[in-house]
Amino acid sequence: MVCDPSKARQSVKPDRVSLRRHAAHTSLETLTAHYVKQSFKPHSHEEFVLGVIEAGKHTVWCKGELYKVTAGTVVTMNPDDVHYGGAGDETGWKQRMIYVSRDDVSRVVSDIIDTDKVRVPEFCRTFHDNAALASSLIRYHEVLHSSSLALSRDVALDGLLRQLIGTLSPSLIEAKPRPDTGRIGDAIDYLHARVEEDVTLDELCGVSGLRRRQTIEAFKRKTGLPPHAYHLLQKVNAVKGMLRNGVSATQAAAEAGFADQSHMTRHFVGIVGITPAAYGQSALMV
Repeated sequence: MVCDPSKARQSVKPDRVSLRRHAAHTSLETLTAHYVKQSFKPHSHEEFVLGVIEAGKHTVWCKGELYKVTAGTVVTMNPDDVHYGGAGDETGWKQRMIYVSRDDVSRVVSDIIDTDKVRVPEFCRTFHDNAALASSLIRYHEVLHSSSLALSRDVALDGLLRQLIGTLSPSLIEAKPRPDTGRIGDAIDYLHARVEEDVTLDELCGVSGLRRRQTIEAFKRKTGLPPHAYHLLQKVNAVKGMLRNGVSATQAAAEAGFADQSHMTRHFVGIVGITPAAYGQSALMV
């Protein structure tokens, strides 16, 4: 029997993504997704990414190591952890994720350890095999993703963070700027200050005081990404911020320095996993 390739293509289910944020708590985003075709580019997040692989298999590179994570795996990703990947097989994977700001996490940690000194956890591992914790995270996520009551969401977020921190016991670090030695830190700041521009490698070398290859390698050691990918990530983050504030995708693309909207959309989907239009229209719950 000969398989009809066109029918095989038609049988592949489309990706399904639901992203939500709340008017009273815009720094918190929740996502539930079933990815089949999605392939993420190397990127990182400004927030903590906490959640569960609910079904299927996800092949992911994180901080230079390859992981094949399956259903029931708990995810604790620190801000700025570089990662990328896609489906582990033809059925894809389902995930529930919560994007939590450093400030929100620091507030709960300070409350737990009863000190006014702001501390943030740093999870030593990204993936954890813990069925009980996974079940709890799914319950907390359901409240955060679906409840229209601010108090219910606040209590759920507090409970989620307390259980994660209490179970996994991450190390605590002072919340202070990372020390930048040398001028590669200046090069990083240069890109942050010029998100909308088309920066050249020669410009960066002029700031860093290093040769081209040295600048690229130093940038990768510092951020986990080469300069062009890091700058692109900052452009996408800028677009996300503008979309959250009601700016149109066309205007956001222009203000972030993309050649056009299609160029921006391609990179946005590769990093965020959802189109800019869908992100901008994602349910803003009150």
